[in-house]
This record gives sequence, structure tokens and C-alpha cells, in this order.
Amino acid sequence: MIRALRAVAGVLLLVLASLLMVVGLVLCLTVVLLPIGVALGFLAVKLGKVGVRLVMPRRADVQRRLEGSVRIPEIRAAVHRLARSSRRPRRRLRKRVGRARRRLGKRLSP
Repeated sequence: MIRALRAVAGVLLLVLASLLMVVGLVLCLTVVLLPIGVALGFLAVKLGKVGVRLVMPRRADVQRRLEGSVRIPEIRAAVHRLARSSRRPRRRLRKRVGRARRRLGKRLSP
């Protein structure tokens, strides 16, 4: 029930954001109303972001479904380990990217 209400609210906010964007663009056509049109455009973008966030599922829902859908114990343990320590893979990825950049820099330098 809550998911449906979130989706409806998100869609309504997206419609409102698109209407505000159109009004803002029309107001930007005249030089006198340009500041109001720009402000309405920024407001429309913010409302659009909130609407998209409401339409998308929450992180907790995604995690719960991921953990519930995994049936094999080894895979479930790996999912739990990854969810528990998310810093280590990021650090490893950062190190790998740094190494690749250094190697690429050495190859490109004469």
C-alpha cells in the first residue's frame, strides 16, 4: 500500500515538475521575466529529482529482496559479507584504478 502511494506521489510530482519546466521555459523567452523563469526551472528540476526518488524502490527494500531471493547458503554468505564490509572492495577498486592510471601515464609519456 505504501509503495503504491509513493509511486502515485512520485508520478504526480513528475507531472508537476514537467509543467513547471514548460512554464519556466515560456517565461525565459521574455527578458523581463527571465529571473522568474530560471527560478521555476531550478524548482522543476528539484521536484523532478524528488519524484524520481519516490518512484524508485528504497534501498532497504532492494536489500531485503536480494537477501530473501538468494537460496544457496554460500551465495547468501557472500552477500552478507559484501553488505557488511563495503569499504574494502571500494578501497581495492581505488588501488586498481590508481595502478592503471600510473601504468597508462608511463606508457603515454615519451
